[in-house]
Amino acid sequence: MPYLPQTHPLRWFRPALRSFAAAGTALLPACLLLAGCVCLSTLSACAQLPAPASLAGMAWNVSQQRMLPVAEVLQQLSAADIVLLGETHDNPDHHAIEATVLDAFAAKGSAVLVLEQYDLEQQSALDAIARSGDGDTVRLAALQRLMGSGWEWPAYQPLLATALHRGLPVVAANASRATLRPVSKEGFAALGPGRATQLGLATGWSAAQQSLLGSEIADGHCGRLPAPAVAAIAIAQRARDALMAERILAQATAPVVAILGRGHVRHDLAVPVYLRQRAGNRRFVSVGLVEAGDSAAAADYDRSSLGALYDFILFTKPVIRKTDPCAGLVPTTATLPP
Repeated sequence: MPYLPQTHPLRWFRPALRSFAAAGTALLPACLLLAGCVCLSTLSACAQLPAPASLAGMAWNVSQQRMLPVAEVLQQLSAADIVLLGETHDNPDHHAIEATVLDAFAAKGSAVLVLEQYDLEQQSALDAIARSGDGDTVRLAALQRLMGSGWEWPAYQPLLATALHRGLPVVAANASRATLRPVSKEGFAALGPGRATQLGLATGWSAAQQSLLGSEIADGHCGRLPAPAVAAIAIAQRARDALMAERILAQATAPVVAILGRGHVRHDLAVPVYLRQRAGNRRFVSVGLVEAGDSAAAADYDRSSLGALYDFILFTKPVIRKTDPCAGLVPTTATLPP
């Protein structure tokens, strides 16, 4: 499998590859454009790999360019109003870290759990389950049925069990295919009058950011997408990140712990771009949960051409994925889904 950096946008559109395999090359652009950030079931059959001893289990302060104890990172996170945890969806170590962070906030008395694993349209169902009065076992079963089949339920069950047991709100963060389909075709105007300005999509975005996002999307799809499809995906991705930021900022009653794909927590291109415009005095922290790769230099993982990716990096053991996501993909001339 070719090397794909841990910040690679292929992580953002992984389910498209499964759809492509089932439906054929003609559907490739539609799948890539409309898929959420879901882990392929074929990629869940993975094994832990040994990692560079100097990085796995270590924490990196990006601004200070120094290693520090994981406990110190957790202590600093406890002072934040919003904690963005950027995971690789099929890495069990990432899920364990997330559970630790949520437990720490819950033990202090309050938190809001924001999950990419549920669509915005599912919020009323999430609220109904929480208010149902049923026992935790029954409510967990309902939450499992509500979660899309592409997500690995055992990875998120502990987080939701903690939320139910502690009475923590569970908030959906993902923009669905139905929301993003018209945006991909018509642009941000499809979000509604004034929404682009409200969401921070109308300002604060440079040509350099657009170029980098397009390049990473193209690379993440094995260089086999035409330019119009890359542009459409970039529009959809920006809208998704801005909507995630809005949902996070709407939770003002308690600290927020947001579980997102790592591509969504990047300072240069993703949710933090929109939080910076709208968060006011609320302090947010981005944590990249990064699989240690060949390099034993932490600084090799912490920035793009536009600057720092995260505030902190927590390094974990890598996993080996048994499927090459580029295998079998062929170039296509189509651009947008019907």
